[in-house]
Amino acid sequence: MELSVECIGCLVNQAVGLVNTHLDNEDSRRGWMKKILLEIAASEDNSSAPYIAHKIHRVLKEALQNPDLYREVKLYYNSEMLKLEKEFAGLIGAGDERLETALKLAAAGNIIDYGPRQDLSRDEVLAVISQTLEKEFDRETFASLRSDLQVAGNLLYLGDNAGEIVFDKIFISTITSEYPNLNVDFAARGGPILNDVTEEDAYFVGMNSHARIINNGIDIPGTVLEHCSDSFQRAFDNADVIIAKGQGNFESLYGTGRSNLYYIFLCKCDLFVERCGALPNDIMLMKE
Repeated sequence: MELSVECIGCLVNQAVGLVNTHLDNEDSRRGWMKKILLEIAASEDNSSAPYIAHKIHRVLKEALQNPDLYREVKLYYNSEMLKLEKEFAGLIGAGDERLETALKLAAAGNIIDYGPRQDLSRDEVLAVISQTLEKEFDRETFASLRSDLQVAGNLLYLGDNAGEIVFDKIFISTITSEYPNLNVDFAARGGPILNDVTEEDAYFVGMNSHARIINNGIDIPGTVLEHCSDSFQRAFDNADVIIAKGQGNFESLYGTGRSNLYYIFLCKCDLFVERCGALPNDIMLMKE
């Protein structure tokens, strides 16, 4: 998806919040914001929001001399969601609806996103999770996903945010219990960006017990294939089914024409609410 005017405003506000939080000198704040605005102005018209976010955050990392601005946030949400993992996993239950419930949980975890906002609380996260379990998703797309998983040999699961990854783990474990012959790769980002998952986060929550952990080779909060590593691109091309979590993966991949590509995310911003004809925090299950 090409960068929209609404996305530009969101990216600028995100940068302003970080600069104000971490820099206490007004001249320094103004200087670094000018550099960020120049990065946005120099971007190609067909650039996606995740790619521009990556450019902005490289400037911020340089300004703040900090390669991982969200490290503490990621550790907090990984730890808090792990404390509740058994309780969440217990919601899966038994019977024909196990995979549906696990998918809803995975979608609900997508609320733990510090891209749209920086003040997300644990209580808000738990409230959205509870509400999401009562919502529905596209049944036709779900039937297609089940059918594809039934005959697949390799699943590539594209992760999104820390904390959310605990719900991804529950979803993946449910998938592999139903399709035990399926090989699963879980793809993290290639470097720290926002509160997106890195390999370190994946190992921290024990994802390696359910999938082979790889990374995409780049610190973009999405999957911009031409910038990903050769090894990741091979994994992408060899996958029978790809599940892409989060708006960032959707924004950077939608339109690639891969018929085996499924998207799962919550509709978290006004632009997506309008484009998808949905309500805030509705579950989006879509197929390329």
